[in-house]
Amino acid sequence: ENVIENDSQAENATAAQEDIDPSYNPAIWKVEHNGVTSYLFGSIHMGDQSMYPMPRKVTEAFSKADTLVVEIDITKINPMEIGPMIKKMAMTPGKSLKDQISDETAAKFDEYCSAPGRMCDMFANFEPWFVAMNLEAIEMANSGYLDTLGIDMHFLNEAKDKKEIVELESLESQLKMMDQMALHLQELMLIGTVTREDGGTERLVEAWKKGDVETFLAEEQLSAKEEGINEEDYAAFMNTFLYKRNEHMADGIAELLEQGKSVFAVVGAAHYGGDKSVNHYLEQQGYKVTRL
Repeated sequence: ENVIENDSQAENATAAQEDIDPSYNPAIWKVEHNGVTSYLFGSIHMGDQSMYPMPRKVTEAFSKADTLVVEIDITKINPMEIGPMIKKMAMTPGKSLKDQISDETAAKFDEYCSAPGRMCDMFANFEPWFVAMNLEAIEMANSGYLDTLGIDMHFLNEAKDKKEIVELESLESQLKMMDQMALHLQELMLIGTVTREDGGTERLVEAWKKGDVETFLAEEQLSAKEEGINEEDYAAFMNTFLYKRNEHMADGIAELLEQGKSVFAVVGAAHYGGDKSVNHYLEQQGYKVTRL
């Protein structure tokens, strides 16, 4: 009976994949090294049911790999440890959010918060990076996207007890990176969140579904320019938030490749865009990287 049931499930999954819209084509690359093939897959951290089932080339790539690589293993996060960590990193004693941003940004924040249903009061005493990060997540949740349906969570659940799982970063390292960012760069994060046009979340998801990583990054840069953010500050922000991390991630993946492991690396899709991407740094180290 189990054999029949498994065969039926496999047939249903195959049929579902055959019905997938051909425009659903999230970005994935293969990396070849010493006869072993690995894969780089661009993630979006919150999702909805429309993202499943994944396209066949993605599920087949995942099934061939023996190691799942993620930014952090969110299934292992202990909620009891998060509170003290957040209090230590995301709050400056004696300073409110508005003490740490310009009057102009404060006005944009207030305008954003004036819309019905936006609960901004709870963030009054936090640092700009933490406010931006949480407002972004709330916007996605309000648009119907859940972290439980995020791409990272999907593959972590699929890999459990079946594949080795390796983290490239840790929750603490991610929080430290943002906490140690200069205040004016944290402010850029907040500006980007509170000035995003309606429908921005949906455009982000559609760009992800089409594998349009480069276009999404270009639109973000254009939006920054429209908000009057100078190129030097934007470059400094990108260097801290993406480029340095990309180089570190590439080094972590390369270490696994040198061990002869077949890797399926799932990190945020933005980490694979541009000429300072994870894939670019791997190419610089001599690995053959090809988009599928």
